[in-house]
Amino acid sequence: MASRIRVRAYSSSANLGPGFDAIAVAHTAFYDEVELTVESGSGNVIVESVYGPYASDAGGAETARQAVLEALHLLGYTLDDHDIVLRVYKGIPPGRGLGSSGASAAAAVKALAEALELQADETILLEAAGRGEAAAAGAPHYDNAAASLLGGFTVVARDLEGRVYARSLSLEAHFVIYVPRTRHTAGKTRLMRQILPKTVSLEAASRNWSRLALLVAALALGDRELVGVMMGQDEIVEAARRKYIPCFSEAKRTALDAGALGVAISGAGPSLIALVDSEKNGVNVAKSLMEDCTCCEPDLVKVAKTAPGAERV
Repeated sequence: MASRIRVRAYSSSANLGPGFDAIAVAHTAFYDEVELTVESGSGNVIVESVYGPYASDAGGAETARQAVLEALHLLGYTLDDHDIVLRVYKGIPPGRGLGSSGASAAAAVKALAEALELQADETILLEAAGRGEAAAAGAPHYDNAAASLLGGFTVVARDLEGRVYARSLSLEAHFVIYVPRTRHTAGKTRLMRQILPKTVSLEAASRNWSRLALLVAALALGDRELVGVMMGQDEIVEAARRKYIPCFSEAKRTALDAGALGVAISGAGPSLIALVDSEKNGVNVAKSLMEDCTCCEPDLVKVAKTAPGAERV
């Protein structure tokens, strides 16, 4: 048993157009870290401190603590005369659609497994991380957690019995993450889910399913241009959310005109993710977004690449 483990997990962007709740990508734009210490105690899981540039918006990092509790429960592990103490570095801005809560949860369960030397299946860790994210999002969500835990482009689904499955596609890609300047709003993820249509036509659903299937095929084949095309082809979720995204239309058009292969809302927004064909092109797209998108002032514009899964540092 290791007494102290520190794990980093990267930011992520979910949905990528037609892949609502099914697909996400981990990227190097931001990261969270969880330092987990095993101490003598009475079986408690404690968040000792939350620090970093976005600590004040992190809500006490309850997702990390809850994810650890869920992992212990799923694994049937009893702490007995030990405590788990967490120190959480918040480097991912919460409430921007960048998987902040999912990254904290992923880093926490990975640190727990390594500290206690548990031979834990990744499916169990993902289940625990997804349940932990419910502390921030109101319900379990597995797409962001899967990306931060496993890395790369991650596809996630539940079977008819409720078991969660995920697979990571390790396609190297570059992105521009555009974060418009908005106020951080507590409960934003819940709100952005509430505005979604409760029913859609079979025809619209069928079109979106086919686009998602082609998106995953393009990822598996390494066809970045086709990935970019499919990212911009969602007629259900993006159609409902775009009016809540500051400068959505202008920012998307600016990025595409500057050479982006595709643009989509990152998770529940308000951030956008643009796929580009190289880091050099990413710098050009980022410059255009900062200089030519005049309808609102960006808070952050980051050039990033596909990130690995949660890893010990």
